[in-house]
Amino acid sequence: MDDIRTHCRAQAAPRPNAVLTALLTAVSALAVMQTLVIPALSALTDCLKTDTGTAGWLVTAFLLGAAVLTPVLSLLGDRYGHRRLLVIVLTVFLLSTLGAAAAPNIGVLIALRAVQGASMAVLPLALAIVREAMPPARIASSFGLTTAMLGGGAGVGIVLGALIIQHTTWRWMFGAEAMLIALALALVLAFVPESPERHSKRIDLLGALLLTAGIVALLLAITEGNKWGWHSAGVLSLFAAFVVLFAALGISCARRADPILDLRHITHPPMLVTNLAALLLGAVPYLFYVLLPQLLQLPGELSSPLRPMASYGADLSVVQAGLLMLPGSLCVILGGRNAHWLRRRFGTKAPLAVCMALLTGGAVLTALFHDSPGLIALWFCLVGLGTGYGYAALADLVTTLVPRREIAAGNGLNTVIRTVGSALGGQLSVVFLQSFTVHGTPVPAEKAFSVSFWVAAGLGILGLLLAAALRVRDHQQEPAFQREVIALASSNAGQH
Repeated sequence: MDDIRTHCRAQAAPRPNAVLTALLTAVSALAVMQTLVIPALSALTDCLKTDTGTAGWLVTAFLLGAAVLTPVLSLLGDRYGHRRLLVIVLTVFLLSTLGAAAAPNIGVLIALRAVQGASMAVLPLALAIVREAMPPARIASSFGLTTAMLGGGAGVGIVLGALIIQHTTWRWMFGAEAMLIALALALVLAFVPESPERHSKRIDLLGALLLTAGIVALLLAITEGNKWGWHSAGVLSLFAAFVVLFAALGISCARRADPILDLRHITHPPMLVTNLAALLLGAVPYLFYVLLPQLLQLPGELSSPLRPMASYGADLSVVQAGLLMLPGSLCVILGGRNAHWLRRRFGTKAPLAVCMALLTGGAVLTALFHDSPGLIALWFCLVGLGTGYGYAALADLVTTLVPRREIAAGNGLNTVIRTVGSALGGQLSVVFLQSFTVHGTPVPAEKAFSVSFWVAAGLGILGLLLAAALRVRDHQQEPAFQREVIALASSNAGQH
């Protein structure tokens, strides 16, 4: 046991506050970039002389790049050191963002947005470093705060993007983001300790190729389904390709000693439930991120045929809409920061259950009462608080369920699944906005929003069922050393 205590002390950084600050800055840079271009899409369409569909690829390309690169980079971090890979990822992120600021046309900008998707690996790498470098008593709260920065940064990204596009050129969106990334890189280099190199087995190139092709097929089918038609040959072929490629990936991984994707991260029942929860946690908040700005910017005199005296537009500017959503985004940080208290008092799955309850409640209230901007902002705070609890719960569950040496890979897969959920949520919102319109116009009818929020509520209820079904238990293959380290960490946390 003394050897274990020595090992834990060796892993803890001498300046944990500085380490956490560096990691939070890196995750914030990732979060801001996720939503920065969303309020500027219409302006970018005009500035770059393109059409709306092509401009939409500025969001899709980022999701594709993230889904493809995150699992590979996370696995490399587990093998060659998390700090080393975090520095590489931030460097690539910085260079691609500087390139985006100088992009000459929409094609180059879309390509660089795909490269920026590598930044999604910042989260699983940062979580792995938290597990290695933070004192045991602070690991749980640091997990919550690190993951919660995703939501807070996303809200800041919407406001910042709107302000920049309203007052200056779009290139400054990427210029300002580059400064934040450079700061994060400098802090990581200065304060984050070196991670030990785990092992140097050969990379599963076939598995990486199958995983990449399968994810691309799935996300292309999701993002283009509404445009091509969900029953079109192209979309159905992409879904079929996804099934075939992932079946081949499963066979390939089962035959290798060091696969790109550990099948236990999928077939282990608690991990399966955790990853399904990640899918829902990607979809529900993203529905709100897409729908609420649309609802708040609609003309205030619009009314519903079913409720002729109740208007459903707020006639706000894009900046005003972003500012109204900002408190809800900041509630994500609050939820993530306090999730460890719920876990300690009520058990491991309590934060996930509270997350899904808050998402369901926020969606139901928004579906019923969305006439007032103030009420919309209040209901979105519930959604934000639940999202913060959920982000922290997923990080904590993955770290509990996967072997210590595979923490980044486990969180990387979970992040990819949440990214797919975000793509699903975004497409669901587009389908509803285009399916229910004011007669004779392309303007979304009130039904588009109410139906969308009821669907979000249904997904939240499904999440509650998943939380109830979750039974937290470690992999049978988990090394005894890891179990002892976790037990020691819990003991130290109790003493503090």
